[in-house]
Amino acid sequence: MLTSLASVHLMFPIYNLDAQKENDMSKSLQVSLTYIIMHMGLIFFLYPLDVIECANEAHWIPVLAGYLFHILMIYIYLKGLSYFKGESIVNILMKKNKWLAWLALLPMLIYLMWIIVLCIRSLAEVISIAFLSNTPLWILMLLMLAISGYMTIHGKIGGLLRLSVLFIVLFIGPMFFVLVSSFQNVDWHYLFPIWPATNALTFLSHPSFYKSLFAYTGGFLMLGFLPPKAAFTPKSIFWSSLLLLPIYLVSVYIPVLKLGEETARRLQFPYIFAVDTVEINWLMFERINVFLLLSIVAFCMLFVAVTIWQVICIFQQSIKNISSNILIPTIIFITFITCLTIPDWKEVDSFFQWNTGLRLYVAITTPSLLLCLGLLHARKMRLRLKSS
Repeated sequence: MLTSLASVHLMFPIYNLDAQKENDMSKSLQVSLTYIIMHMGLIFFLYPLDVIECANEAHWIPVLAGYLFHILMIYIYLKGLSYFKGESIVNILMKKNKWLAWLALLPMLIYLMWIIVLCIRSLAEVISIAFLSNTPLWILMLLMLAISGYMTIHGKIGGLLRLSVLFIVLFIGPMFFVLVSSFQNVDWHYLFPIWPATNALTFLSHPSFYKSLFAYTGGFLMLGFLPPKAAFTPKSIFWSSLLLLPIYLVSVYIPVLKLGEETARRLQFPYIFAVDTVEINWLMFERINVFLLLSIVAFCMLFVAVTIWQVICIFQQSIKNISSNILIPTIIFITFITCLTIPDWKEVDSFFQWNTGLRLYVAITTPSLLLCLGLLHARKMRLRLKSS
């Protein structure tokens, strides 16, 4: 009897380990899905036009260049995080040096607040053009901010990660249907030339290319805020990034293949317009871009909710542990007032352009600083082990 009791007692740690492993795998999947959703919410608006404007042909080259920049940025960022097991980027920086921390955190904070404003304002513009032309923009912006704030205040990051699974279940089918249907009536001759006749890197001198990096840099900072709240593996993030590459290419090439490069570059939202030309007789909906826009709205609101959570983390972990019930309404109020000061789409586009310098600073400096701190930390630990 004692033997059997002992064997049962020994089995419990095994069950605990298995449960922990399953929980880690579940969290890693949720993080990967959230990462995909956040980027998919950013791809279909301005990104296609920016890439089309920066290159006259062979648009896959700027797409691939932006994607490689994205992969390199993530690799450096995750490599730096790996030296500090289970610590968020805010805690890592604040422990090292507060002045150095704010050198990275203040631009990051401004950038995160800025992309919340731009995302809400541009999304409201698209909804107004596509669906609710008679609805005032301020109502749309306030509604989206309120929903995103509600998601953050009640779900925290755990709830937002679980919500990403629900969004994938609800919207990935309609989104895939739209992506496949958008190939209707494409002219494959517009695909050529595959390689540009002149210098292949001329797009690097065009401001629109650097503006297009918004679709790559908008969501990667989230990964540094997740430890220790949610464990994930770098491999899952890289696989998620690989799944996004075809979507980047489709969002650019569908307008080019359907409308031609010259026509596509004159449109405000080339991909959404290209999808609007699709005709499916057996479908009860007259326009299939309804599925696309509903999916994008949901994805963008999750993006805004996660970004608000990141802003809260910076405040609570670096300044003072202020209640989320105070911070979230404050962030929503500041964002709403700022959105009201942007009169039209021309100003929105200008803000995206002005944001480029700050975006590149955050995208390059934050991962690089984290990697340097990680290497110094690893070196210090090795010296400490040798001395002991």
